[in-house]
Amino acid sequence: MSLLSPQVVAFIAIIEETSFERAAKRLNVTPSAISQRIKQLEDRVGQLLIIRQFPCKPTPAGERLLSRVKPMSLLEAEVMADFLPESETYSYSKTFSIAVNEDSLSTWLLQPLATLYQEYGYLFDIQVDNEDFTLEHLKNGTVIGALTSEKKLLQGCVSQQLGNMRYCAIASPQFYHHYFKNGLTAAAFQQAPMLDYDHKDLLQRKFLEMIIHQTVLPASVHYLPSALSLVDAVKYHMGWCVTQEGLLGDAIEKGEVINIAPDIFMDVPLYWQYAGIRSRVLSQITQAFMTASSAVLYA
Repeated sequence: MSLLSPQVVAFIAIIEETSFERAAKRLNVTPSAISQRIKQLEDRVGQLLIIRQFPCKPTPAGERLLSRVKPMSLLEAEVMADFLPESETYSYSKTFSIAVNEDSLSTWLLQPLATLYQEYGYLFDIQVDNEDFTLEHLKNGTVIGALTSEKKLLQGCVSQQLGNMRYCAIASPQFYHHYFKNGLTAAAFQQAPMLDYDHKDLLQRKFLEMIIHQTVLPASVHYLPSALSLVDAVKYHMGWCVTQEGLLGDAIEKGEVINIAPDIFMDVPLYWQYAGIRSRVLSQITQAFMTASSAVLYA
């Protein structure tokens, strides 16, 4: 038995499982029953809530509904854990969706997630995005919290600043001496291949303006959606990039990469924004994130 209506439970399951069939299997009902529940819910609110394709996605109205009922499912999980702590029926209720930036995931985040799993049995559905865009996942209701660079508080949420991520510009010694032998000039940056995480990544361009105080469009750009692969690509002389210090390991000490502008760094604030409800789970996650991040992020 769920404390939420069968229609709302089905709606959440479809979005989380991305299909009617998977949601039906999760809830141990037929796909026809799932479809009927969604039709009843859509008739009740008078709007289409789910885009019927694979993967299934919420419509704008569905996003608004999801942002309201997702915290309700979290509170339900806490209630059922209190009353039925040994029940396996609510295993999905212990799975929490969080939007994070990959730099955090690749440096400090796994440790607190592991601690939360070991101490409380919490499972995590991690959604990775650029730190400038993770808040959109919280806004549309697909996650209960987000690691974000956005200071502005989302309506109905709580924010905790964790610290600053420090970034520096790197290149391999070979690459540096080939393209920057005459200095970090606009002409050199225009010719030197650049490495971007994805097409939303603006770190390199922001750093360029800090170094040469003007906008430069590089002649060639590689797009590699992996924070660690960007550092490896630098080692392989594919280009230069801006990376978080924690991703470098001992690459500088080994001479595999060099900090091309050692007197210039970029601090990007990192916030933990989450649903503004009185939740034991969110309090535990917040405390774990604050403890772990304080050891690696700059004040």
